[in-house]
Amino acid sequence: MPLGRGARMGLGFVGVAGLLAAAGLAMTMAPSEPPAAETDGSVAPSASASTEHRRDEALTDRAGLLAQGDAEALIQAKDALQSPSGSNQGESLAAEPLTQDQLNAWLDDLVGLGSGFRRFGPVDRSRVMELIGGALDRMTVSPVPDRWIEALPPSAELLTVGLADASPAVRAAAAEVLGRVWGWQPGTAIWPDAERTVATWKNRLHTPLVSLLDDAEPGVRLATVIALGKLPIDAMAEPAVARIADEVPAVRMQVLTSFAPRRDVLTDDEVLPLLFDPESPVALAAQLVLKARGLNDDLIGLAKLLYHPRADLRASAIAQIERREDIDPIVWLDRLSHDQDEQVRSQAMEALSRLASPDARRRVSEMAASDPSPTVRDAARRALDDLTADLPPLPGSPDLYPRAN
Repeated sequence: MPLGRGARMGLGFVGVAGLLAAAGLAMTMAPSEPPAAETDGSVAPSASASTEHRRDEALTDRAGLLAQGDAEALIQAKDALQSPSGSNQGESLAAEPLTQDQLNAWLDDLVGLGSGFRRFGPVDRSRVMELIGGALDRMTVSPVPDRWIEALPPSAELLTVGLADASPAVRAAAAEVLGRVWGWQPGTAIWPDAERTVATWKNRLHTPLVSLLDDAEPGVRLATVIALGKLPIDAMAEPAVARIADEVPAVRMQVLTSFAPRRDVLTDDEVLPLLFDPESPVALAAQLVLKARGLNDDLIGLAKLLYHPRADLRASAIAQIERREDIDPIVWLDRLSHDQDEQVRSQAMEALSRLASPDARRRVSEMAASDPSPTVRDAARRALDDLTADLPPLPGSPDLYPRAN
């Protein structure tokens, strides 16, 4: 369900707070790294198979320097991608389309970067990720030069290597670029073959990105949640929801912010426990999400009882649920019938047995067969026996035709 404007503004506020917190954590927790170029081989080989045939050809002067990890050449490569109008100060690289000469030079630079990526220091490797993102942005502006599709394979190779980089900053920078990739389309109409190429290019980047959800650095996990949250396909974005239980508050906050409008991906049951999050901004964000999804303060108060740390207060919600006529009691009682506390489950089972509903009886039958407590299983069986005894006789039953004495 799409959020209203006010809800988006509220969530945006707490989302910014989460991003700032995560940025601080990423800066303080990221391992210190020397600014010099690294040649220890900690980064996987980054050569693009699609450009392998060009390795034997003479590189341009700048591409040759990039292959050696030259930082000045990297600055020159960025300058070469700037808008020819020169009006780039404070503007995105995507302000104007690439010229054919710029794209030709960028394709050569990609070959050099593919060879020399691991020779750059961590700061410059992050800049390579940003440069790839900027070049892709420029290619979304019409008219795009004819050779645009040649830039996709080497860009994917470098982004994949960036996602596996030893530096958390590089991994986070690569994830940020991927967040823009999902909606990427060239600035021109394309044929089905080219559409399939673009789709394949995007798909190959998904698996290495998802692996960063378990990254040791919170800033990287947060960047990954943001990137997956921009993926329009629910099944492919859903892995990020697991970070709703992340130990870092900023990451939990970002899951709420990124998936607030996507109720089928981040369910209410996954949001409700965060109403008792130890960090008050996260708890507030959870409440804003639920309100945006249509729960009023009264229902949120009842939901809080279902997830209260105290078992007796969770059990106290049962009587309130039975009295209300504005909710589906089976949904709420079903949740309590799975409670970790035996007494809460037992009382929920009793309440379900009082409902004249096939769904309620089905849940009681499940508890009679599989509840972890033998006491609850026995009570559920007795409740089922009582329900069966109260049913009218079946057609043809002897009870319908009592014999005279």
